Amino acid sequence: MDSIAKLEKVSQGHYLLKGILNVKSVPELWEANKITLFSDPSTTLTIDCSQLEHSDSSGLALLLEWYRSAQEQDINIVFYNLPQQMYDIACISGLDTILPLKLK
Repeated sequence: MDSIAKLEKVSQGHYLLKGILNVKSVPELWEANKITLFSDPSTTLTIDCSQLEHSDSSGLALLLEWYRSAQEQDINIVFYNLPQQMYDIACISGLDTILPLKLK
């Protein structure tokens, strides 16, 4: 079965996150992209979230894992165009002070 979320490489260091992030799609997305994303030769990764349709708290858990993995490898990572509802969850949980998040 296809995942309902997808990470597409736009160019070196730049990715587009699409679809729905939930408890089902997040583990699939993590497994499918953890090696590819962090083998990118860029020292800065940008993840554009403008095409996310929906995300629950598991979506933020994924961003946190990507952030931790990037830090471990001395890679900067920034999440752009976060949907408002995802940003609101980040604020409520205090993740907005940890994760490099940019709203639409």
